[in-house]
This record gives sequence, C-alpha cells and structure tokens, in this order.
Amino acid sequence: MKRLPRAMLRYGLGGSVLLCAIQAHSQDPFAPLTSETRPLSTRWQSDYSGAVQLGLGYVNDNNTMFGQYNGLSDDGATLIGNLQWNSFRSGDSYWQANLQDLGLDTREGELVWGVTKRFEVSAGFDSQRQVRNDSGKTPFRGGANLRLPEQWTSGLTTSDFGDLNDSLRSFDRELERKRYWLGATANLNDQWTLESELRYEDKDGTTDTAGAIYIDAASGDSALLPQTIDYSTTEFDLGLIYSGDALHLDGRLSYSDFDNGDDLLIWQNPYSSFSPRVRYPQGSGGLGLAPDSEQLSGRLSGYLLINATARLQFDGSYGVASQDQSFADYSVNPQLDVTEPVPRNSLDGEVATSTFNAKLKLQPMPRMNLDAKVKIRKRDYENPRDGYRYIRGDGSDQPRSALTVYNTSHDYLSQIVGFETGFRLPWRSRLTFDYEFEEVERRNAAVEETEESRGTLGYRIRLLPTLRAKAEVTLANRSADTYNWDQSYYALLDTELINATPDNQRYINHPELSQYYLSNRERWEAKLDLQYAPASRWDFNTNLNWREDDFDKSRLGLTKARWRAIHVAANYAATQDTIISLYGGVDEYHNEQSSRAFRGGQEKNAFAIYPPLPQASDPTRNWGVESEDTSISVGANATWQLRKDIALELDYNFVSTNAEQTFSTNGASDLNPENFPDNETTQHQLSAAGTWDMRENLSLRLDYQYYRFDWDDWALQDVAVNTINKVLTFGERNPNETIHYMGASVIYRWQ
Repeated sequence: MKRLPRAMLRYGLGGSVLLCAIQAHSQDPFAPLTSETRPLSTRWQSDYSGAVQLGLGYVNDNNTMFGQYNGLSDDGATLIGNLQWNSFRSGDSYWQANLQDLGLDTREGELVWGVTKRFEVSAGFDSQRQVRNDSGKTPFRGGANLRLPEQWTSGLTTSDFGDLNDSLRSFDRELERKRYWLGATANLNDQWTLESELRYEDKDGTTDTAGAIYIDAASGDSALLPQTIDYSTTEFDLGLIYSGDALHLDGRLSYSDFDNGDDLLIWQNPYSSFSPRVRYPQGSGGLGLAPDSEQLSGRLSGYLLINATARLQFDGSYGVASQDQSFADYSVNPQLDVTEPVPRNSLDGEVATSTFNAKLKLQPMPRMNLDAKVKIRKRDYENPRDGYRYIRGDGSDQPRSALTVYNTSHDYLSQIVGFETGFRLPWRSRLTFDYEFEEVERRNAAVEETEESRGTLGYRIRLLPTLRAKAEVTLANRSADTYNWDQSYYALLDTELINATPDNQRYINHPELSQYYLSNRERWEAKLDLQYAPASRWDFNTNLNWREDDFDKSRLGLTKARWRAIHVAANYAATQDTIISLYGGVDEYHNEQSSRAFRGGQEKNAFAIYPPLPQASDPTRNWGVESEDTSISVGANATWQLRKDIALELDYNFVSTNAEQTFSTNGASDLNPENFPDNETTQHQLSAAGTWDMRENLSLRLDYQYYRFDWDDWALQDVAVNTINKVLTFGERNPNETIHYMGASVIYRWQ
C-alpha cells in the first residue's frame, strides 16, 4: 500500500507506454532500439516539470492487519495527495520536490536543491505508523507507572479479581515513527567529494510486554502490561570520497545517540499471594527498559585496480558503543529491605566492534576467474565485572550473599578465508566453485571455538535458445570444541553458592542439551532455477530450494531442521493489449527438538548411571516435538489497454499458512503431553484500478481493494483476561477482517 500512490501517479503519466513497446516489437524486431524505454518515473522529470495527484480514499472499517503499516487502519475518508515538481531552468542550478501520502500517517517528502557537478542540499521527512491487534483490554492505567483502579478486588488468582470486568479498558497498540534529515554533498574537485547528513528520529506510542512478581520463578504472579515507548535517536554522518583512475576510497565517520524517555516500567501488583509488603495494594514490580547509549564508528571501503586482470576490493569498520546510564535501585518497592546497595552507579561499559572484508579478483586465464577473500569480525567487551545481589521478582527482601550474580562479557571473533573460481565452458555454460573456512572464538560460552567448512558448486547452462538452467549444491560442516555445559554456571554465580551445590547439580541447562548455534552440524543445500520461453509471448520461471541441517552430536535440543520451497511464475502477452502474470509457491519448514523433564533437588543429578535413576539422568523422561510450518501463496495480475486513453489493472493474491506441532515421549508414565492445535492464517487480497487520460496533462484514477484476513491462533481462541489463573492477559481476539478500500483521484501534469 505504501507504493499505491506512486503507482497511481506512474500509470496516470503514461499508461500505454508498455503496450506501445509490445506492439512495435511485434511488427519490427529492431523496434526496441527506437522505442521509449525510460522508466515513467524519470520521463515525467524531463517531459514535465511537475505533477500533482489529489483525491479521496475510503476504508469501510477499522482494522489492524490490512493497515498495519500503510496508514489505512482507521475507517472513513482519507486524502490522496502526492506532488512531484522539479526545475532545471536556472542555469546549472536545479531543485526537486517530492511529497507522498500527504493524507496518511505514512507521509513522506524531500526537497533537493543543487548546482550541477558542484553541490547538493536535501531536507526531508518520513513518517511511519505501525498498528497491532487492538482487541485486548487491561485494568492498568498510566504510562511508565501503571496503577490499578481504586475499586479493585485482589485475589490469589485472576478468577478472584471481582472487579476485573468493570475495570477493563481498551488501549491502542500503535507505534509512530517520525524521521527528519538534512544532507549535503559537495564536489571539491574532479576527484574528491564531501558528504554529510544529520538525522533525527522520534518513536512513541504503546506496545506490550510481560512482568511477574515472584520469590521462586517457578511460581510467579504474571501480567501482560501495556508499555509506553518514548525513544529518540540522533545520528550524524560525515563522508569523504576519492575517485581516481585506479583507486576509489570512501571514508565515513558516524555518531549515534539513543535516548529513552523512560528508565523503568512499574506496575502495581494485582495479586495477594505474598506478604503485605508485596501484595496489593502496596506491592509493585519493575522492569528496566532500554538504556540510553551512544556509538561512534568509522568505515573505509574502496577498490584498487592493480592491472587489467587484477582488482582489490576492501571494506573495514570500527565502532565503539557505550552505555553509562545510572543504575536503578534493586527494587521499585521501597518497603523491601536492602542491606547492600548496587556495587556501582552505572555499568560504564563499552563494546568495540570491528570488521574487515577483502577480496582479490584475478583473471589468470581468458575463460577463468579466481577470487581470494578474507572476512574478519571482532567484538570486544570492556565492562567491569561486579556482583549484584538483586531482588528476584520484587517479591521478597534482598537475598543472602550466596545468591549474588555477576555480569559477564561475551567477546567474539570470526575469521573467514576462502576463494571463488569460475570457468566458461562450451555450450554457453559456466562452472563455479566457492569455498570458505570459518573459525569462531567465543568467551564465556559453552563452546570456546567452532570451525566450519562451506563449499558451493554451481553450474549455469543455456540448453536451448529458449531454456536456461542454473543449479547450486552446498555442503557445510561445522565442528565444535568440547561442550562445556557448566561455563555459564560458573561465570554467572557466586562461589559461595557454587561450593554449597553438589557437583552433579552445577548447571543451568541440562548437560546433554546443546545450543544449536554452538553444536556440530552438517548442512546440505541445493537450488535449481529454470527459465523457459517457448514463444515470444510466453515466459516461465521455476525456483526449487532445499536445505537440511543435521545436528548429529546433539542428544537434547534442536537435532534436525529442513526447509523446502518451490516457486513458479508465468508471464503471457495474450494480445497486444493484454499482459497476464501468474505465480505460486509452497514453503515448508520442519524441525525436530528434544528435551528432558525433571525436578530439582536430588532429581537434578544428571550424571547417575546406576538405577534407580534420578529424573535428570533418566532418558525415559525425554520428550520431543516436531514442528512444521507450511506457507502457500498463489497470485495473478493483468494489465489491459482497453483504449488508447484507458488502462486497466487487476491483481490478486492468496496466502495460507499452517503451523503444527506434534509431541512425543520416551516412556515415562507421568509424561503425557497433548499436541497444540494448528495455527492457521488465510489472506485474500484483490486490487483493481483504472486510469483514464482525459487530456494529455489530465488523468482520472480509480482504485478498489478487497482484503480478507482470518487468523486461527489457539493461544488467543477463547482465552479471556482471567482464563489463566496466574497470568492476567489482554483477552485479545483473533484478527478477522473484511476490508474494502476505494479511491478516486485526479492527476494533473504541467511543463
């Protein structure tokens, strides 16, 4: 929908250009050399000095899916307003103005003024609006400090909230982003160019999050919470470009400052589960929000022409992000006892990220190319390490010193070396091979080092004048060092607690559960692209994709993943006046995961080998889940030049998705999971438009859209705000929309 006003303007300016080119080509094989092939968006800039589009659009109902990003979420009339205007008549100077979607919250515009080959100044704005499901309700009032109404009846569970229904109110989950920029470009001489841009972005609105008050995380009092957003970001870039005969350099310095208007999200406890200091009405919980931060970075990219058969490309960057926002207290509840304050006023931390990419492109033989490449990415943390006796879930006094936790750094280094080569073979074919070897080092991770080899063999051939094929096969093999399942445990916790815990219980994740991105993995991937044009009016395209991952050393966790996709498209010039396109595709993603169900205490021993086995050591307590997501898309569009002055367009697409999960167990009698119901979505969208060129500089545009969306999500179906005993939800409903959009506008052009 963001492109709709531009499409209106484009077809209004020259609705029959494509048809004329097809007619000319059918009569004269050399007609394309003389026909008008410039895009219409550039034709109006030379043939006309300006164009304006004015009209009205109408949406029949409020919605959140159809208008999620396009500004058409509210029912009623909206203004259709677009303007493009330029001038090149004042010697070497010029200016351009572009305004789009003036009647919507997604409006944008830019004004440019410059002198040819000397300098250019631009200023612009861009507004975006995102809406989400607004059928939910909440009893909370306020912004960053959420309170319950005065008439509130608390209880141990949500079903005990006697005044809940009378306290509920609707709220809009909407985010608005407004961005402004000012840029300048100056050509200092034939080789040097200076560029600069200043940007400011403001983002505000309401989203959602979740919070809980608890002593033990296994039994918390939870609530979904509306969260206000008040972000602002200021960015500044300065670039210097050098363009020589053999050397090109592009150097840039960038600065970014992020500010969050809210430090904490606080909510009043609606439950009465804990002590009087924690329960309603005195108790409250708090969540820390995104902290203020800033970043300074530099980047240098370019290339060097060594000789006629050798070229060096390079790109390097270095940036430092810092965060020193003042720490909040351990709890937002002042009635809880805190005997030891926060160890420092702020984190005062930095993260330095550097990258370097280089490629040497060679042509050792006329029919062969050879590229050598290297890629490096490094991330270094400079954070002081301290112990924090934070209060879990705002549910009790400060815990004993043994429950102190420590912040950790996660340094990262990735190094890739490889090469690419290609050979031109007979029968208009080409053979390629791409190889990369990557070594990754991590700090404070379960695996310190992983190595991966990736090789891709490709072949492209023109089998017939009307048939082209391209195939690729990739094999990637990743191997990992010893899996240190206890690394995060020792990095996080205090020695007092570690020493008081039995050796066989010193872990956070089960020792046999492997994190997929750190695990051994073998990947096979294949692609096939076919292009077939049996006649001048027909064109077919087929794309096949397949990928399979096997985590062959993982006992628990993600063990297998598979992705398959097929997409087909056909274009048909039925007559000189009609062009029809058809397309369709199926995507399927399948994965297999497993885990083990166990309790704490003596049941947490994961290393017993003699029966009777504790739960954490018993493989019969394994459970697994197979997930499969399937997406089907079908569509068609047609353009028809009914008369020389009337052009028609029709577009339809259908999308259906289905997500299913199947659970299984390994024999334990007390494990009997039920499969989740399928999660399904269905979408139909039909667009029809017509443009009538009443005069050479005046056109009438009519548009219609039909949108049908249905979402069957079991997590929302029949789930009221108090359906779950310990989770106060929004009680939102599944989106089910039938939307009609109609628009009528006039397009006027002038020279």
